[in-house]
Amino acid sequence: MSLLRLFLFVLVSLSAMPAAMPAAGDVTLSQDGNNAILSNGLVTVMVNTPSATVLSVKYKGNEFVSSTGRHKTIYFSRDGGKAYERLSGCVFSVTARTPDMVDISCKSVFSPESGDRAPWDVDVHFVVRRGVPGFYFYVVTSHPPSYPDLNVGEWRIVWSTPEVNGQHLLEKIYVDAARHWEMPSPEDMRKAVAVPGAPMEITRVTTGLWKDRYECKYMYNARYREIGCWGYASDKNNLGGWWVLGGHDFFNDGPTKQDLSASVGAGLVHLNRNHYNSPSFRIKKGEDWTKFYGPILFYCNDKTGANACWLDAQARTRIEEAAWPYEWVRHPAYPPASGRGSVQGKLVIRDPLKPDLTAANAWVGIAKPSSDPKDNWQFQADAYQYWVQAGADGSFRIPHIRPGTYALYAFTKGAVGEYYQDGITVQAGRATALGDITWTVPHKGSKIAWEIGMPDRTATEFKFGKEFFLPMQFVRLPRELPNPLEYDTAKGDWANTWAYAQSTSRDARGQSVPAKWRIRFNLPEVPTGPATLTVAVAGADFTRLFVYVNDETKALCRLNPKVQGGNAFIREGGHAKYCVEYVQIPASRLKAGENVITLEQTNPSGHVMYDYLNLELP
Repeated sequence: MSLLRLFLFVLVSLSAMPAAMPAAGDVTLSQDGNNAILSNGLVTVMVNTPSATVLSVKYKGNEFVSSTGRHKTIYFSRDGGKAYERLSGCVFSVTARTPDMVDISCKSVFSPESGDRAPWDVDVHFVVRRGVPGFYFYVVTSHPPSYPDLNVGEWRIVWSTPEVNGQHLLEKIYVDAARHWEMPSPEDMRKAVAVPGAPMEITRVTTGLWKDRYECKYMYNARYREIGCWGYASDKNNLGGWWVLGGHDFFNDGPTKQDLSASVGAGLVHLNRNHYNSPSFRIKKGEDWTKFYGPILFYCNDKTGANACWLDAQARTRIEEAAWPYEWVRHPAYPPASGRGSVQGKLVIRDPLKPDLTAANAWVGIAKPSSDPKDNWQFQADAYQYWVQAGADGSFRIPHIRPGTYALYAFTKGAVGEYYQDGITVQAGRATALGDITWTVPHKGSKIAWEIGMPDRTATEFKFGKEFFLPMQFVRLPRELPNPLEYDTAKGDWANTWAYAQSTSRDARGQSVPAKWRIRFNLPEVPTGPATLTVAVAGADFTRLFVYVNDETKALCRLNPKVQGGNAFIREGGHAKYCVEYVQIPASRLKAGENVITLEQTNPSGHVMYDYLNLELP
């Protein structure tokens, strides 16, 4: 054979050889028109790149994306009503492609000519990694200075769970210890009826397991920081599907913030948690702004029984938390661990009226500076926050903080109010040591005459409070609570007498009338100066509250909580946003022996949820 013929033979032979096949477990990427297909041997994820939507997630031969429900993709959306908008016109690119990981980008650039409403750029990334049964997503949002004003309210990702032969593939819902159960079937939900006088989200189920029970998406509101993961699982199919959080720094409004999570047939992650009194945030023209959301893991598992799947999802949450910040993310808006700093110290609490109070398990956080309760960490959505719980001795270390200047906040169960210190500087690769920080809890008096509740920023410790998530409580409480409600501080039975929400009452004709809640207490003598009623508010909405002292014909004052909104009572919440109010009571209004303070809520559309009340004497 001549050298030329030998060369041609080898060339043809090589061209006929198949391309190297990926090894088992390698992550692969292929394309089918506008769809990108990512797979690692455990899951196969199909993404429609122009819309940044997930069309399919295949796991163990099962499809995890609904093909029959209201939402037939996993998608992102912003705001509601006329401002509602989903992503479109995204440009596809590959950010990383190795046998261990594929990271693809679907970037939407603001184009008013194309009908875009929100002036921001949204870069959605989907990531599949070796050995992980699911996919991660993260989103980089940006507002160049030349763009018009940007307002962001609701900003979420939505996943509808699939049906198989008219039944849920994953028939059980899991949110927390109190809310995990079998859901109404798809057919039961189609037959559910509206409830007269209730928000449209509340329906009455008329058939099946939930017959004559109420169902509502708001009943699954939860504090993301506390639950860590939520989703669905099946005893019938031994499968589970979950949203799993590793980090929380991109979420708004701090560790007490709750929002929607799972619901019957649709699991949500609210990236900007806008329910329960979280107004939209605004970026003005001229501002150069970027925010990085995620990564968040969509996790699939298969264990024997739904509960085992839930336990496994919780274990996976701990794995993701330990890996945060993820070393595999390569983006300038996501500093690696070495590009972040930390803050450490020891919180010491001094409470002159509660000497046994300590800083054990106190929340300590880093966020934008503001001592105004209407603008502090409870209402911050455009930046990042970092929170930890202190140890038994009050020591704390807040890791992985982006460099910048912040304020330190702290609050704890048992104390009213919070600690605040600004001017905290965080540098990359350095620990900011604050040493001992002493918070002397302020009081208006020198002695507590009585207390109602426990300061913990919720109202759930009160009567009916453990059932705050059940729909129609706003109808039940006015009917079942006495009017006036009588509370005797000598008995101290607030868990069974004082209710978690005060709205209005109903008279014999069923008409709304003001609700009076009376606090009866004894004083051995008239104080030498004014006393102070402390009212820590867990949530209020359109509250019109009048305070009477020993005379219900003339109000001492009208009490307007400075922080209001969120409609938590109607939307099945145990709190909204927190504030503290003080009412000074002149000594002339008090007497030796029995006294009565009356709190009267008069607005038929309003309510107040009390966190804690006390009377402090001079």
